[in-house]
Amino acid sequence: MGVKKEKQKKSKAKKANKKGGLAVSLKTANKIKLISVILVILILVSIAAAQISGITVSMATEGFRTMLAKIGSGNGFPYPLSGISASELLGAGSDLVLIDDSGVRVIDSTAKEISNIEHSFDHPIAESSGGRILLYDIGAKQFRIQSKTRTLFEKQTDYIILTASLGRDGSCAVATRADGAESMLTVYDKNHKEAFRWACAKEHIVSCDVSDNGKKYAVAVLGVDNGSVYSKVYVFEKNSTEPYASFEYKDSALTQVKFFDDDRLLIFGNNVCEIIDGKTVANKIDVSVNTPSRLFVSENNTAVLVLSKYSSTTQKIVKVYSKSGQEMFSAEVTGIVKSVSTDGKYTAVLTDSQVCIYNMKGEMTGKAELTSDPIGVAVYGKHTYVFESEGIFEYSSDQINVLKR
Repeated sequence: MGVKKEKQKKSKAKKANKKGGLAVSLKTANKIKLISVILVILILVSIAAAQISGITVSMATEGFRTMLAKIGSGNGFPYPLSGISASELLGAGSDLVLIDDSGVRVIDSTAKEISNIEHSFDHPIAESSGGRILLYDIGAKQFRIQSKTRTLFEKQTDYIILTASLGRDGSCAVATRADGAESMLTVYDKNHKEAFRWACAKEHIVSCDVSDNGKKYAVAVLGVDNGSVYSKVYVFEKNSTEPYASFEYKDSALTQVKFFDDDRLLIFGNNVCEIIDGKTVANKIDVSVNTPSRLFVSENNTAVLVLSKYSSTTQKIVKVYSKSGQEMFSAEVTGIVKSVSTDGKYTAVLTDSQVCIYNMKGEMTGKAELTSDPIGVAVYGKHTYVFESEGIFEYSSDQINVLKR
């Protein structure tokens, strides 16, 4: 009888264990189901929101991939760069894009590296717009467009690249050499299909850009006539190789042409700075005394113009313009300006010895002295990031002399 009772006890215990094990597995399965349902809902919501706002499903998918890559957090700033030979820092929304000699690193606001995509460019030039990153080499025959998590498009061109630019909708303008012409502009649409091609017979393309909606293209060209330098700007609509607007600048060397939006254009050169609206000059900025030094246009179409006061190398005037082309404020800075950045709320000016941050009223809201040689700056809201040789450091945009290191 004792042996029988013992066997019954063991049998009941075994059944209980099975039930317990089944209960655990059901809990795990339910958790997995819940996570799966949440993910599906997020995908559907992203797609629905994309359709409502005019964003493509592809863009919504890329946003979802980035969101998944950001799960978890980093160790906070500073982000160390020991053993990394980095050349450029870009802002991409709330994230940072660091270009080094072998890869493109995307770093989030917690200093988490959410991706590191290898490249083979010798001296990469990068541009960020609309959540995408353009990478190319001047004098080479290759460029690529990537999202924050993967390569979207790579192209081997027939001729060497002179310059390139990325539109907010994903369109890309690439200027190259050409047979039978001095230079050529090719535009690839957001689906990476060739949408436009224009050959420039006599002049060299020095800058190009695409409007926000991807339907207008602008080029700045440089030429020589009877020993005198001149520049021209041509603006095209998508379906015509005849420019709908053109502007000529004698004895001027233009270096940049940038769209504010779908119609407004900022023209920048050694002795020229103008804002074009459609076919007319809306604002001619006086550069007769203070010479143009640097131009930056943010993803939200706020422009930062740096002028050298009386052509000085260390006395600078910083002017900030809204996307409508109106001057928002002007400030004077002492030092060699290394980099500027704005997000439409704050503007950061990086010199060889300090970083100064301003709000859109022109009030200095943040400032910090630097102890090492700075390279670049990117601002996003109350976070200002300075790229130095040993790392990326975070500063507060709205507190004087506060440095998170």
